[in-house]
Amino acid sequence: MEIRDIRTSDLEAVIEVHKIAFAKFFLTRMGTRFLRAYYQTALEFDGRIALMAAEPGTARVLGFAIGFLEPQKFYEAFARRRKQMLPAIVLAVLRDPGLVPQILRNMRRVEAQAQQPIDAVELSSIAVGSSGDGIGGLLLEAFIKAARAQGALRLTLTTDAEGNDAVRRFYETRGFTLDATEMRGARTLCHYVRAIG
Repeated sequence: MEIRDIRTSDLEAVIEVHKIAFAKFFLTRMGTRFLRAYYQTALEFDGRIALMAAEPGTARVLGFAIGFLEPQKFYEAFARRRKQMLPAIVLAVLRDPGLVPQILRNMRRVEAQAQQPIDAVELSSIAVGSSGDGIGGLLLEAFIKAARAQGALRLTLTTDAEGNDAVRRFYETRGFTLDATEMRGARTLCHYVRAIG
């Protein structure tokens, strides 16, 4: 297995792994077109750390980790693309009208995050396909190494509080501590932080 930067040519494979790892999550429910726009924005953002685990000599994505230095600037860039994403949003709502309240909440959250400077690297997504084999841990350590190399001192992430014991344990056994919780609609989310300097 090799860990390398995600290329634009890997985008479709990354999206497929996302769908496996986050089958019932908001971004997945928004549809492939929306996911493509989200990850395209991430790959075009200068402050990204975008890594993938692949079978050597192939383009098969086994897992990936994506996050941002100065995440508020990423959310500003993402918010600016809203008009381009409108067709994908409309299709998602036509398919699943129950998404409307969550879309409105997320629009407000993206705007709020764009206004608040964050002095840490944010790990936005870490996902592994159907077979684990320690890939998540290797991706996390590679992500931390890349963040350190760019001068980051802290790493933050958000994950579900309830029904998510294995994921929370994954982070807690790797040095992350619970910093805060927040309600996002019906979901309770945990904010974790780890010093990496």
